[in-house]
Amino acid sequence: MAIWQFQCNIAPKRENMAQRNGEEKISWKGIESPHCEIVFLTEEKSWSKDILQFGKTDETCIQFIYTENTLDRINCRLDLRSLTKDKLEKILQYVESINAVFIYEEKSYPPQMKKIDELLKKSKAYEYCKDPVKFLESIERNHWVE
Repeated sequence: MAIWQFQCNIAPKRENMAQRNGEEKISWKGIESPHCEIVFLTEEKSWSKDILQFGKTDETCIQFIYTENTLDRINCRLDLRSLTKDKLEKILQYVESINAVFIYEEKSYPPQMKKIDELLKKSKAYEYCKDPVKFLESIERNHWVE
């Protein structure tokens, strides 16, 4: 994952999400697989035969990860250097259409522009994109303090 990418998972919407652990939250096992065609992102060759990938790895990218030919999880990386409102809206619509949510740091978020926009603006990727030099200097300061 690149420093300018916001990394999350797209997971099936379920009851009692807060009581589920990390793997249970993001797993698609036992759930009907969603349609895996992202028309607004180009299908790209993945490094693994078990990953169906849309978008370039170091840009906005959605990966469908399979285990034994069964969808296991969906990874989502948003390139905050170039993410447009239009592309984000399409991703939100896709997530809504497959009855899913975003999982970030063990918490689930509905595919709503306001919620996701707030989440993106609190991320390290956003801090980096807003001011790369300041961000890297803060990492350097924190590293030397330890």
